[in-house]
Amino acid sequence: MRSRNKLLLTLLLSMSILLNGCWDKVEIDRRYFISTIGIDIGTDIGKIDELKKIKPGDPFAEVDIKKLSVSYNFPDISQLGPQQGGVAETKTITTEAYSMEDAISKAIEKSSRSISFAHTEMILLGSEFFAHPDVAKEVVDYLQRQPSLNRTMLVIMTLGKVEDFLKYKPEMEKSLDNYLQGLIKGSDRKIGVIPITLDEFLNDLITSGNVTVPCISLDREKNELKLAGTGIVKNYKMVDTLSVDMTEDIQILQGKLKRGKRVVYKEGHPIDFEIEGIEKKIKVKENDDKLEFDINLNLEGEIKGYYVGKEVLSRTFIEELENNLGKSLKNENERLVKALQSKYESDLLDLREYVQKFHPFIWNKVKDNWGEVYKSAKVNVNCVVNVRRIGQVK
Repeated sequence: MRSRNKLLLTLLLSMSILLNGCWDKVEIDRRYFISTIGIDIGTDIGKIDELKKIKPGDPFAEVDIKKLSVSYNFPDISQLGPQQGGVAETKTITTEAYSMEDAISKAIEKSSRSISFAHTEMILLGSEFFAHPDVAKEVVDYLQRQPSLNRTMLVIMTLGKVEDFLKYKPEMEKSLDNYLQGLIKGSDRKIGVIPITLDEFLNDLITSGNVTVPCISLDREKNELKLAGTGIVKNYKMVDTLSVDMTEDIQILQGKLKRGKRVVYKEGHPIDFEIEGIEKKIKVKENDDKLEFDINLNLEGEIKGYYVGKEVLSRTFIEELENNLGKSLKNENERLVKALQSKYESDLLDLREYVQKFHPFIWNKVKDNWGEVYKSAKVNVNCVVNVRRIGQVK
């Protein structure tokens, strides 16, 4: 009896496997695999106050305010095949809609194929997008609810209309997607950019309303797309853009810079110093009802260039160079910290996280008033530079 039941169970399981099929089977050449999503403000953004007058029971068909302009970039894989090239032409579908879901619906109406987001690699946000915090909140809410979106995709801000950037044809790569991937996180020598994934982007905005996003700009005359620093978003609104150099300084203060370059001048000649490693330690203490932080940085690297005939082997020369680099970095970074505290009111150095994790007694005192505590805190930056190598010289 027991063996008969086992046989019956085996047959039933085998039938379920054999009869199970792919219920949504679509041939690969009948799909559009979206590689990049571009989000910008729509033509009716000035009419958003009219939406507040619409009552929940009013006819839906009368609501057609185009708040968003959403573009979907995808490679036309129908062009690929044994007798064809290895890179497909990139195409774009652009729609204007009142929401992200409405944009997808309208994109499907324009498309002759199914749309898939399984291979989306990045989201481009127009800089004007964050001029409208309520619209930004709607989009962020939509993005966090979509399980089909890859949480490791990059988020990038464009200084200008997203649509213009999607039309750009890079000379160094065959596709815009590959070019932007390399531009943002292409090598360990990449400086002046702090990549952010969709997961990090959503987490920062939802928890604090603040986030930093790498920016790109487009020079129409030179037909050149390049890094343009870091956009600072506070309370879902764009407040300013940090330059590439300032972004690199933030990476140094965070202890995350893999490689970078600094220069000091001696007798009118530049001495290039390549940073190859950073160790960071933070200390905090309470001082007259204010917090005082010490950010201690130890940097090491190599001299990459100076001046033919100049002696760089002496200990005196090396020590002088190390001291000058340390002073320069200290002054530069302390000015940046003050700007972050007073002008931008943005804790890009994660001081809040440090206090919360490692000094819970202090955190319990300041957590309800962290914004003011951060603005009034004293932050000292101490830099010790070690020249480990001077390069190959004769």
